[in-house]
Amino acid sequence: MPMTDSIQQQLEWATKSLYSISCSAGLDSEVLLAHCLQKDRSYLLTWPERELTPQQLSCFHALVRRRLQPQPVAYLVGHREFYSMQFTTTSATLVPRPETELLVDTLLELLAHPAIDKMSPKVLELGTGTGAIALALKQHAPHVDIVATDISPSALEVAAGNALDHQLKISFIESSWFQRIAPERFDIIASNPPYIAASDPYLSQGDLPAEPIQALSSGETGLEALAEIIDGSSAYLKPGGWIVLEHGYDQEAAVSGLLAESGFQQITTLRDFNDQPRLTLATK
Repeated sequence: MPMTDSIQQQLEWATKSLYSISCSAGLDSEVLLAHCLQKDRSYLLTWPERELTPQQLSCFHALVRRRLQPQPVAYLVGHREFYSMQFTTTSATLVPRPETELLVDTLLELLAHPAIDKMSPKVLELGTGTGAIALALKQHAPHVDIVATDISPSALEVAAGNALDHQLKISFIESSWFQRIAPERFDIIASNPPYIAASDPYLSQGDLPAEPIQALSSGETGLEALAEIIDGSSAYLKPGGWIVLEHGYDQEAAVSGLLAESGFQQITTLRDFNDQPRLTLATK
């Protein structure tokens, strides 16, 4: 425990404490303390000598203890930034990842494709979680008609709350992939489905044990959800429509193969900011 209650000393203590469980211990500490102070992180750098009140100390130490369990920072503070927007995040939803912003970038680019309806394009997002992908897309392309699904009622409640916070209109449907989707055609179908194999030791590492398993893994190979989405998408895509799928860094060949088997063409894989194969899109 630090000798003083100053912002700087408390941050140094927390960073050392979290170093063993987080590769971003310093950032985690700053986010948690800023949350307790109800200030921006810039305040911590501006006033490092300020001493914390007993209430602020109690809040900060409690959050550091929970982070050590470990629980994701997004769950502890109740929100996460994604695509320069703040989204409420709870244990009912997957924490939005920075690499998934590539999916939004790609959707925005596809909306300019000649085959896509320019007046009122329709997009279906499967497995919306916090609603971050659908809402980021709607924020930057207000003319798009978006339907977003999730099998979890709790996740849909979070997504609907985020839509309300950002004053964006999305049609949310409780559905297991295409199960409850009306027979209509979409210009684009997009998904960041669970794609980690059930036996992958990665599921027991870091923050992942605290996140909903159904949002991380769909079965033994990790390809189960991807295969189901690809197989069912033809009945819901307009002629010339596109499917866009996020997947694991080692699943490029498998996902491309599934798309080819289902008759998709122009199969293209994009790399994320870590130069990992992260997204595959195709048209039919």
